[in-house]
Amino acid sequence: MAAMLVVAAFVVAPQAAAARSACTWRMQALQAPTGATQHQVAATDHNGGYSGSAYFPDTGWRIIYWKDGRVIDYGSSGHGTDRVVDQNSSGTIAGTSVTGLWGASAISFRIRDGRRERLTPLPGAELNSRAIGITESGDVYGSAVVWEGTTSVGVVVRWPYDRPGVVERVPGLPEGMKVIDVDHDGTLLVGTEATYPWPHLWRDGRLTRLPEAPDMQFGYARAIADGLVAGSIRLGSDPNRPAYWDRNGQPHVLSQSSQADHINRNGLVVSSLTSTPYRVWRFGTLVGELTGAASVTTIGDDDTIGGTTRGQNSLPAAAVWRCT
Repeated sequence: MAAMLVVAAFVVAPQAAAARSACTWRMQALQAPTGATQHQVAATDHNGGYSGSAYFPDTGWRIIYWKDGRVIDYGSSGHGTDRVVDQNSSGTIAGTSVTGLWGASAISFRIRDGRRERLTPLPGAELNSRAIGITESGDVYGSAVVWEGTTSVGVVVRWPYDRPGVVERVPGLPEGMKVIDVDHDGTLLVGTEATYPWPHLWRDGRLTRLPEAPDMQFGYARAIADGLVAGSIRLGSDPNRPAYWDRNGQPHVLSQSSQADHINRNGLVVSSLTSTPYRVWRFGTLVGELTGAASVTTIGDDDTIGGTTRGQNSLPAAAVWRCT
């Protein structure tokens, strides 16, 4: 079932044909929900809307959507700590709610057309079914842990948009593969349960291993967008470097930072070390840094970047960066 890509010529820091000149990334703080002590962006609808969560001392974490100058409060599941994991361009949100030691207990939910629905857990994984990403059509993919005899086994699951209440295992995916991220069209970025899971793509029932670079020690991936994959590669005795795989599967290593955390369909990449500043690339060309960013959590296909800055109370505050 595995389809191996032919290793293409490896390129370090290529000159992108569509690269733009360096610019200033200006931060816009998003409006604080009334009564919240901290708030953060986690995903975007790629059309000027951003979803995330906010903490309220009386009720805990609640799901928030910033859109058209409004702050929309979708409340809490009541299970535990609610978090957005992804959002599509229709505004549908996928999220999880965790509680217990290290988030041991988890349920998942979807918010569409302003209405929250709990995603039906896989039988045997009633408190361990976790959403990871959402497609453009609204299907949610995630993981579940079930017991087979005396052994716990992780499986990949799908919650179809057009069949509310249905959860199904993704058939054919080799055992030991887990979902790392979900592309707009439903392509899954997957890897093994290793510390550095080498990236594979699962599309139309076929598993494709992304090519390695020459003299590579190890590598892994974090995100996929319209066929572009972002992560990190270590070559020889050099430190980890941010990397991306183009739509032909060819790996490219960037010259600074340690890993590429996010990528959009236009080749905009955010890379990081263990501390800020975050660097922004257009394919292999550096186009600036994010001043004031405490964390980066999402890139929109409209080329906006979402995350947090440090609020006046020194706690996280939701913010967006745009190139000017």
